[in-house]
Amino acid sequence: MTEVKNRLSALRQALKSLGANAFYGALSDAHLSEYIQKHDQFVTFLMGFTGSNAQIIVTETEAFLWTDSRYWEQAEGELRGSGITLMREGDKAVLKVTDWLKEKNSQSPLTLAVPLETFPLKRYREFKECVSQVIDFPEKSIASVWDGRPEKTINSLYIHYASSVSASDKLKRLQDWISQNSAGKSALLLTKLDDIAWLTNLRGSDIEFNPVFLSWALVTQKDATIFLHQAILTEAIKEHLKTAGWEIADYSELDQTLISIKEAGVKLLAREDDLNAKLYSLAENDWQLIKHPVALWKSIKTPEEIAGLREVMKADGKAIDDFIEELKARLAKGECLTENDAAAILHEKRAAISGFIGESFGTIAAIDANAALPHYEPKEGKGALITAPCVLLVDSGAHYDKGTTDTTRVWFLGNPADFPKEKLKELKRDYTAVYRAMKALSGATFKPGTTGVDLDRIARGPIHAIGADFGHGTGHGIGLTLNVHETPPTISPREHEGSLTAFRPGMIVSDEPGIYRPGLWGIRIENMLCCVEKEDGLLGFETLTKCAIDKTLLEE
Repeated sequence: MTEVKNRLSALRQALKSLGANAFYGALSDAHLSEYIQKHDQFVTFLMGFTGSNAQIIVTETEAFLWTDSRYWEQAEGELRGSGITLMREGDKAVLKVTDWLKEKNSQSPLTLAVPLETFPLKRYREFKECVSQVIDFPEKSIASVWDGRPEKTINSLYIHYASSVSASDKLKRLQDWISQNSAGKSALLLTKLDDIAWLTNLRGSDIEFNPVFLSWALVTQKDATIFLHQAILTEAIKEHLKTAGWEIADYSELDQTLISIKEAGVKLLAREDDLNAKLYSLAENDWQLIKHPVALWKSIKTPEEIAGLREVMKADGKAIDDFIEELKARLAKGECLTENDAAAILHEKRAAISGFIGESFGTIAAIDANAALPHYEPKEGKGALITAPCVLLVDSGAHYDKGTTDTTRVWFLGNPADFPKEKLKELKRDYTAVYRAMKALSGATFKPGTTGVDLDRIARGPIHAIGADFGHGTGHGIGLTLNVHETPPTISPREHEGSLTAFRPGMIVSDEPGIYRPGLWGIRIENMLCCVEKEDGLLGFETLTKCAIDKTLLEE
């Protein structure tokens, strides 16, 4: 923990040179991505906390980390001895970040330094109401604290042929929408990497586990410009973009382009949720904040795309079935296998499938108490030994040329008779409740206009019935060879744009209720569902996932 303390000391020196007395940081990048490059993981570097959800505040004398219930146990372990206080986000007894800032600012004025390039505009506006002043913590200040910062990753692109709609037709649809929804000269800025990948039918690998590439897009009623790192473009990619109606500019030219078109009297359009504070500051009074439809269009897969995904799910499901059979056989022979070995065996099965690109997230292979950490991932060479009798949870997925998968299964390994009788009874109760919750959602029928907030209640019913609950959402949208987390749709009790968007036929969503018992086990069963039309004008789901579910722990 000495390294962490030294880093915080260097951060405080940088704050002092800027005239600030507090720092705020979160895991984000200039595109406000959920998953980010190591180059942008400043918060991880500062605190040594490896969870994917983190907000930090560092003052002249104190340091705090906010993270949600998925990471409370993990954070306790990783922060131990650092002097950093864990703030259990979501706990009613713990102040929210904004409330904490207001309280501290009332005691003594705060000048808060924030990396504005990675700071959401909406959050920036909230923070300005909480403290005396918000200033930029620029790239040069990050560099002064972070010695040996990783370089940005820029990889080659490829054309994604599984989409049944051409890139030129997608662009024309967006330009028509701009013409119908804006007056006079206007230009729509797209900042979300998966929106741009979908719109152009291109894929990349600039962010681990996400087939996207660093880019910006600026679209008018008649023209379209994509901002890329041009050094990695092949002639085939250039021709693809040109044919689809795109002009190409360098990634670094966006700021000056925005300033130039603002000065030319062009109204700039963008989604407030997608815009970082630094970009907004380039033309504050010339932005029109709107809700463009690209994310919604992206979420609705065509019948041809769904047919391709069904093929993928069949092969992916067989890989999971083959994996668990091999794992059981090798354990029965007396092999010593760890959680890392389990992830490696599953990777081999998937990698043999035609069209395999790579995992869609780091494989979660967790036994017993480790499975109670919803986002646990065994560190390289340090996974726990799989020793029967035990519970094994594996949450995994992959990208293929025709789609993206995400599946969770829990298996009981060994003889149930060797498991403590009372604990086995409790384990079966939990497993059965989660199974029933998953089935309740997948079998639901509902009226058009139903949202993810409405559907979340259906899934939680069987779990609430035994006095339990879980801290994460019940389901998330899944991209087509794109981000494994896509919104809309979202199935969650928390109200936000994704969970308040009505379900439509063609939307793909996960179904993953769970129960987590710290120190004992975690149960989560996850299938992928496709929203479909049912009889009498109702909607429902088709289950796409094709691997078996272990029935060992179901109550009779």
